[in-house]
Amino acid sequence: MKKILFSLLLGASMLNTAMAVEGDAEAGKGKSAICATCHGATGISIAPIYPNLAGQKAPYIVKQLTDFKAGTRTDMMMAPMAVNLSEQDMADLAAYFSSQPRSGKAAAAATTDTSAVAPTAAGNVEVVTSTSAKAIYAGDVKAGQEKSGMCVACHGTDGNSAIAIYPKLAGQSANYLAKQLADFKSGARVDPVMAGMVAGLSSTDMDDLAAYFAVQTMSDGTGETSAKGKKLYFGGDVEKGVTACIACHGIEGKGMAQAGFPAIAGQNADYLKKQLLTFREGSRSNDRNNMMRNIAIKLSESDIEELVKYMSSLK
Repeated sequence: MKKILFSLLLGASMLNTAMAVEGDAEAGKGKSAICATCHGATGISIAPIYPNLAGQKAPYIVKQLTDFKAGTRTDMMMAPMAVNLSEQDMADLAAYFSSQPRSGKAAAAATTDTSAVAPTAAGNVEVVTSTSAKAIYAGDVKAGQEKSGMCVACHGTDGNSAIAIYPKLAGQSANYLAKQLADFKSGARVDPVMAGMVAGLSSTDMDDLAAYFAVQTMSDGTGETSAKGKKLYFGGDVEKGVTACIACHGIEGKGMAQAGFPAIAGQNADYLKKQLLTFREGSRSNDRNNMMRNIAIKLSESDIEELVKYMSSLK
């Protein structure tokens, strides 16, 4: 009898702890963007390996987030997502998802392209798990593959993201990838999703991940070509003081690995556009000597649209 009473008291205590902070569903909706890729915008996941959160009991959601943050429940995806959440964040997210209908109708209406949020497989691209050119990279390719599970949902198994707003990592130079990860961790480059993902990464982890994705093959771009974009890419705009893109990114858009300039050929168009816009407004500022900011601030909306079309069409 005493054991039963103790269990009941413990359960009640845990419930009270989970509900210690009152959640705001509207605030939770604003914070839920970091959850949408795996769990859906309204908590209905289209990926079979991720749970539906819609209609789930709020105290349960709070407890699971708390456990992921504390490490009492382990998951390589959820640990970095939960690490930066405050009690209020957890309560707000729980309030939002618990208020959503479980039928999935709302999710269907809110999601127009379901393929865009599913974890991508390697498809027709061969995943490289080892390389004879190990000396080129600071990291270990095989170790990077083992650590890449946390990257799959957004960037794909082989680094070829099918989600337009996220970058393809496949074939990108290792030193560039490692730098971006380090910048996300230090705050030099700001992104709420990536901040949580890199929080627990060591410099060795970053080098390993960079090595793994660097030896993968980027899939062909799907962008449409643009005469205006091509002109800007190769010749810049003298009147506006815009430098030609080929100076840093190369004729074929392959970048310059040793100089730290990224490959942009075949990159997702929506991602390229977002980066140019964030450089232009100054919310991204981890470029060397303000190079990208000084160029982007001189580009018009039309310039960016056409330039992105051309860059994303490069093979």
